[in-house]
Amino acid sequence: MNTNPASANIRTQHKRWGTCTPDGYIYINWRLIMAPLRVFDYVIVHELTHLKIKDHSPAFWKIVKSILPDFEERKEWLRVNGMGLHCIGYY
Repeated sequence: MNTNPASANIRTQHKRWGTCTPDGYIYINWRLIMAPLRVFDYVIVHELTHLKIKDHSPAFWKIVKSILPDFEERKEWLRVNGMGLHCIGYY
């Protein structure tokens, strides 16, 4: 993708799957390890795209789609199954 994040780390995030800070730090929710690899890939591509475009404009989604033509299916998997993953690790 010709991007260079300042850093990429795994951490606990209670409401997000991934985050890209204005300084170029990327954080990925550790619970994604239990999602299908194709969904994990979607979140990575999503956050790397934020290094180029900070918002969710049509230009942002055009880049995501150019890399993952089926990104909408991957995104939908998270919408349908994500709550189950977010509950892991809570008592």
